Formats: sequence, C-alpha cells, structure tokens
Amino acid sequence: MIKRFSVIYIGSSKCELIIGQRGKGTINILDRVSYPIRFGSQSFTKGFIDFKLVYALCQTINDYISMSKTFDVESIRIVGTTALREAKNQLYILEQIRINTGGYRVEILDQEEEIHLIYRHMVSKCENEYDIIGSENKDQMMAAISSGNLSVALLKNGIIDYHQTAELGYLKMRHFLRSIEENTERFETLLNEFIGINTREISENIRKRKIHRLFVSSHEVEMIARLYGCHEIKDFYDLDVEGFAALCNQTINLTMNQLMRKFPSLRQNEAETLNHTLILYLKLIKETGVKKLTLIPMSIGDAIMDDHFQVMRTQRLKEWIEKGAYQSAIKIGEKYQVSLKHAKQIEMLSQRIFDALKKHHEMGKRERLLLSMLSYLQGVGMMINSKDYWIQSRHIIENTDLIGISGHEKDVMGLVSELVKSQVIEPEIHIKNSEADKYLQVAKLTAILKLALALDQSDQQKVKKISCRVKEEELLIEVSTGINFQLEEYFFKYSAYTMEKIYGIKPILKIKRVEL
Repeated sequence: MIKRFSVIYIGSSKCELIIGQRGKGTINILDRVSYPIRFGSQSFTKGFIDFKLVYALCQTINDYISMSKTFDVESIRIVGTTALREAKNQLYILEQIRINTGGYRVEILDQEEEIHLIYRHMVSKCENEYDIIGSENKDQMMAAISSGNLSVALLKNGIIDYHQTAELGYLKMRHFLRSIEENTERFETLLNEFIGINTREISENIRKRKIHRLFVSSHEVEMIARLYGCHEIKDFYDLDVEGFAALCNQTINLTMNQLMRKFPSLRQNEAETLNHTLILYLKLIKETGVKKLTLIPMSIGDAIMDDHFQVMRTQRLKEWIEKGAYQSAIKIGEKYQVSLKHAKQIEMLSQRIFDALKKHHEMGKRERLLLSMLSYLQGVGMMINSKDYWIQSRHIIENTDLIGISGHEKDVMGLVSELVKSQVIEPEIHIKNSEADKYLQVAKLTAILKLALALDQSDQQKVKKISCRVKEEELLIEVSTGINFQLEEYFFKYSAYTMEKIYGIKPILKIKRVEL
C-alpha cells in the first residue's frame, strides 16, 4: 500500500505539484507548489501550444520530480486536462515532455473522466454537511466550471439522472469573445446572450425541476469567496444569493484594470476572467431560482490525491457515479420514446445470459453496466428514422453526455447498438493489435444483446421466467411463457449463429408452456 504519492497537474493556466501522505482516515498534504503557464490561451485560440512553453514546462516538471523524490514518494502521476487534450500538436508535446523529463509520461484525462472526478471531489468535500447523495425527493444541481467547459448534473433522490457539458469555460469564452469585448460598452449583455444560446438545452432541463440546492465548483471559488467577504480558507463556502448578486453588480461593468484597482488583492489572470465566471454563476442562479449556493474549490490535483488514497470512500463515490450513468441512460431512453417495458425486459434477459456466460467472456461489472445501459439506449434512433434506426442509435450514443462513461465506452456501446442488426460479425483480419480488446468486447456484448432482443422480438414481454446455464458446448436457455412464442423462436435461431461464432457455444432454447 502506497503511503506517499505526488501528483503533477498540468492545467490551462497553471502547473501544480501536490505531495500527500496517507494518514489515519485522512490525507496529509506535505507540500504544494504552483507555477503559472499559458497553455489554455494558446490551445483555445491557435489550436497549438508553442514549444517554448513546453520546454519551460519540462523544467518545472523536473523540479517537481526532484522535490517529490526528497519526500521519498513511492509514485508520481502526471496528468493533463482540457488545454493539452484539445491541442492539435498534443502528440508531439507529450513526446517532448517524456524525452525531457527522463521518461515520465503525461496521462491525458478524457473529458468524461475529468468531470466525474470533479463531481466526486465536490461530494467528498461537503458530504458531512450536506447529504448530497442520500437526499430523497429533493432535486439538486451540481455545476463544474473549468477553463474550457461548463458541466451540469441534475440529481433526483441523490442520483445524477441528467448530465450535460457545454464549451463555456471562462478562459475559452474570454479568448473566443476577446475581439468583441474590446469594441463594445455592454459586453455583459452580449456575453449573457452567448451563454443563453449555448445552454438552451441545459436551461430547459433545469426548468423542469424544482432545485433545492445548487453546488458550484470552479478554480476561482476561493477568490470569489474572498471578494464576498469570506477570508478563512474552507472546503466549501455557503453564499447568500442576494449578497452574491451585490458583488456581481460591483464588478460587471469594470475592465480588468478597473477591477484590479477596486480589488487590490486580485491578480491579473484572475481579473481577466472574473466577469466571465460571475456571469456563468448568475446564469445558473437565475435558472435554478435558489436563494443560497454552495461553492466548492476546484482542484484536479486534490481530486486525484483523494481518489488515490481514500479507497473505501472512493469506491462508494464510484458506485454513485455508476448509478447516475444507469439513470441517465433510462432518462435518455424516455426522451427518445423508447418502450421502457421492453427495455427493462431486455435488461433482465441480457443480464441472465451475461451471468451464465461469466466463465466464457471474462467480462466484469463494468461491462455488465454497459449492457444494462444498452437495453435502454440501443433503440433510441427509432424516433429519428425507423428504417435504419441502429445507425442513428450509434450516433446518438456516441455523441450524448453520459456521466461516468468514457469516450471509449460510448464507442463500444455505439458499435454494439449498430451491430445487433448485423446477421454476421466476422473477425477482421486487418484489425490492429491496439484495437483487438475493444473489438472482442464489442463482439461479446453484441452476441448477448442479440439473443436478449430475440427473446422479446414482439415487444410483449412474453418470457415470464428464464434460466440459463452452460453445459459442455451449449448454452441452455429455458423460458416459461403462456403466449405464442413462434416469432421469438425464429429470431432466436437467427441470432444464435452470432453467439456460436464468437463464443463457440451453441444456444439451445427450451420453451415451457404455462397458463397465464
């Protein structure tokens, strides 16, 4: 068990080192250092990051590595987020960092992983005061405002059932609208309109709820709390909306230089993006109608440190995110008018087959979750085009925000949703070794889902009981039904071929007739 660990976080405007040690039920921070960088300003405007900045960063990373070693850390993790993720020359940057730091590699967090890491950290910081994930019958909202994105999660009974991300981070907005800002006297009006256009769907979903409490996290929380009048460093800050609005009224029409004169404690980079962030906050307050809001400082480095050490709590929060992913899939199915009775039946059937084949597919809880979600998602394209709905379903799945589900996993689900309509899934001899695991995962899940769909082909939930077991080279599936099952029998035989080709196991269907 690792006792000392350091994380180096490469963000849009800073590179931070945090060195931590496992304590009794807590994490002891041994050292924390931050150095300003300008990766976001280049990545978001030019699409490229200048190598002069990269070489300067390498020196900083080397210093951080040396500092980490003086504390005898057992592991060093280097991570990057939006600015590096969106840089077109990312590949070359990462290679130069590896070469110039003695072989250390940077791990780029994908957007989904970054967001659910932030949400988990938000909960961990204020769960003793607010039972966010245990609240029943109360709608809550969590929002994370990073340099590149605004992410919103709506919670029902403590579980996320809606999640959406918009490219409205304060730094990205600032650089996108800089030329307009310099040539208008009422920039806040323009900015409000820009935000409104890009948060239309988010706003529509918020208005369907009665939000009880709003939790917001951003890099500027401590600075905003300081301007509000909270001078003590805390894990979170409870602010009155009226007082917050009064603060915004003091700043909203001021230029960067005017802000720095009015608030001498503001640094230039803080003054540059202050109003962009405050207007986003005001937008969230207006849509939710809350009277109080809870602000939680955003720190990717601290979130990773917490995730690394707090094993039991982290597992509980990971399970909470997974429940959110599952509920989000159901909500998306409802949005696209999927038959929930059919989807629930497919889920039950596919889970039984999945469990029976456990020794033959060697997939785990994560794939089981994806299979459950696919039961509600594989038919979403029907609302758009019933003729080739599986193609539409794949597009929707791959391009919809699903909390806690990575881009890779969305690709897997999208492919499965399309391939369930294929008669044969032939192995591709030209497949690259790096893609082999993904291809096998897709094929295995597809074979299971095809059988489950066949068993409810009529969408009448004819199967009342089902038992599945593998005997030698056969998958014996016994169903009890009191309704004519000929249509399902036909499609079962049609779908069994895929299972036989992928698993080498022949599905055998036995029907037990029962009276209804």
